[in-house]
Amino acid sequence: MKIDKKDIKRILLITLTNVGDIILTTPIIAALDKAFPDARLDVMVGPLGKNIFINHPGVFKVIIYDKHVSIGEKKRLVQKLKHMKYDLVIDLKNSMFPMLIGSRYRTSPLQTVPKDVIHKRDFHLWKLKYFDIDTRDVPFSIHVSRKDEDYIDYLLRDMPNKDKLVAVSPTAKSLIKRWKKNGFAEVCDKLKKELGATVAMVGDRSDRESIDEIARDMKSDTVNLAGMTTIPQLAHLIKNSRLLISNDSAPMHIASAVGTKVLAIFGPTDPNKYGPLGKGDKVIKKELHCSPCEIAQCKFKHECMKLITVDEVYETARKMLEETRG
Repeated sequence: MKIDKKDIKRILLITLTNVGDIILTTPIIAALDKAFPDARLDVMVGPLGKNIFINHPGVFKVIIYDKHVSIGEKKRLVQKLKHMKYDLVIDLKNSMFPMLIGSRYRTSPLQTVPKDVIHKRDFHLWKLKYFDIDTRDVPFSIHVSRKDEDYIDYLLRDMPNKDKLVAVSPTAKSLIKRWKKNGFAEVCDKLKKELGATVAMVGDRSDRESIDEIARDMKSDTVNLAGMTTIPQLAHLIKNSRLLISNDSAPMHIASAVGTKVLAIFGPTDPNKYGPLGKGDKVIKKELHCSPCEIAQCKFKHECMKLITVDEVYETARKMLEETRG
C-alpha cells in the first residue's frame, strides 16, 4: 500500500514487552524517521521498556501500557489514543488497538511474512513493507544521554585495566537459556588471570542474587552491576567494553546496537532468529537433534547447554579479544 507522505502527521508504534525483543524493533524508528521526517512518532510500550524510548530524540511521546491494569483503565487508554487521531499505527503485538483507535493506515494481524525472513529484526521491519516504507540500512536505536555516560564513567572510575573491560551477562529471563553458573565463574577467572581482563557482570535487579552466586564461586574479584543501570546506561557500559559474553538475553541485543563484539551462548533458542548481528560476533551452540526446541520444559536434561565447555567459551573469547586489541 502506497502512502502519501503528506497524509502522515502522527504515527503510533506499538512495540513489544521484553527488553531484548524491544531492542530488535528499534530499527523501525529510523525507518519511520527516514520515510516521514516531519511526522510526530509516539511509542506505546510496557513498563520494562520505557527507558529505551524516554528522551529518545526520534520519539515525541512514550505511552506506558500495563496489561495488568483494569478493563476501565484500558478503555480510557483507547479513548485517549482515539483522541490523538493517529494517521498511521504500526502494531508489533498484533493486538486490537489499531482497529479500536481507528487510524487511516494501520497494520493488520493478517499480514503474512515470507518464510525466508528469519531473524526477528527483519521480521518486525517487514511490517513496514506493507506501506512501501524503505527498510534498507536502518540502524538500531538506543539514545544515551550525557548524564547516562557520566554515570557509567563514575561507576568505572576506580576499575583497573578499563581498556580490558569485558562485560558478562550470565542470566536470562528464561532459565532454559542460561549456561551453567560455575562455567561463567571459571571463564571469568581465566580472563582475569591469563589476560588481565576486568570483568563486569550485568543484568537487572532480579539477576543480582544469581550473579552474587557466580561471584562467590570465583577465585578473583568481579563487579556486580546488576540492577544498577538503566537500559541506556547499560548500553554505554557495553559500548565501552572490549567484549560482551552473554546468554541469549537483552544485553546481547544491546551490544549489537552499540557495535560491541558479542560472544553469545545458545542452547534451546535459534541464533538464526535471535542471534547477534554484528560483524565479528560469535555464537557457541551444540548441534543436537532436539535443538533449537524453544520450549520451556527440557526433555533431555538441558544437554544443549551442559555440553558447552569452559574451554570453548574461554578460547573463543580470548581470540575475539586478540582481534580487538589496540
